[in-house]
Amino acid sequence: MKAKLIYRLVTRSILGPIVYEKIQFRRHTGYWCDLKSPKTFNEKICCRKVSRDMKDAVMLQDKVAVREYVKKTVGDEYLSKCFQVLEEPEDLDYNALPDSFVVKGNDGCGPESLLIVNDKKKFTEKEIRENISRILRRHDNPLKRFYLYSNEWWYGMIKPKVIIEEHLLPGTGNVPLDYKFFVFHGKVQYIQVDFGRFVNHTRSLYDTEWRRQDFKLGYPVGPDAARPTRLEEMIRIAEKLGSNYDFVRVDLYQVDDERIVFGEITIAPSLGHARFEPVSWDRVFGDLW
Repeated sequence: MKAKLIYRLVTRSILGPIVYEKIQFRRHTGYWCDLKSPKTFNEKICCRKVSRDMKDAVMLQDKVAVREYVKKTVGDEYLSKCFQVLEEPEDLDYNALPDSFVVKGNDGCGPESLLIVNDKKKFTEKEIRENISRILRRHDNPLKRFYLYSNEWWYGMIKPKVIIEEHLLPGTGNVPLDYKFFVFHGKVQYIQVDFGRFVNHTRSLYDTEWRRQDFKLGYPVGPDAARPTRLEEMIRIAEKLGSNYDFVRVDLYQVDDERIVFGEITIAPSLGHARFEPVSWDRVFGDLW
């Protein structure tokens, strides 16, 4: 893995971000990217990445800063409970933390920037601080600066912080489904639901009437998902959050059929490298943009 990361970092340095992006795009989607006259959804995402001119990109991708945007736009009742925001491990108030919580970096995603604590008693204060330090310092190693490989320039402009927030577990004890709303010019057009993200990942897609769609996006087709009981409200929230942009994806949770919780706003889903099947759907999404 280390050799692969070094290779990618050196290749991008030699070729430059645009040529490197085109090669990665071709490898993942199966066709060459037209950055001068983009027409497909994936092409337009990649243009967003290399043009570096999207309004509010840094704010939208900062997991701390975006909370204020959500609060102003739809209200703080849709935000997860935030216990602490830290810039240094020494800032942690361990005794003030609840029995369960999630520790996240504000400037990334994946296991490198995450710690899930189901039972605080199983972690010492020192272990929590060490994990916070690990998350805050992970970009000290150039090989772990994922944005250098992905061309997601905005992550390199976010001041690293850690946010400690509630662990969303409904009455069933299972992590709630994550509903991903594709918002084009302030209107939700399609909704994505993922299953088994870390084991046997599948994906189901729906329109706003919760009719199952017959195309694939990046992963095999998943099982049917029950229509969320508060779907109309979720659509309204997603459209308000996306109203100022030509495209964003808004991720929301519904907990215990009662509570809607904001997850994140994504401006470059799958890095613009997700393969549509049939490929014609790539253009369908692109035309909506």
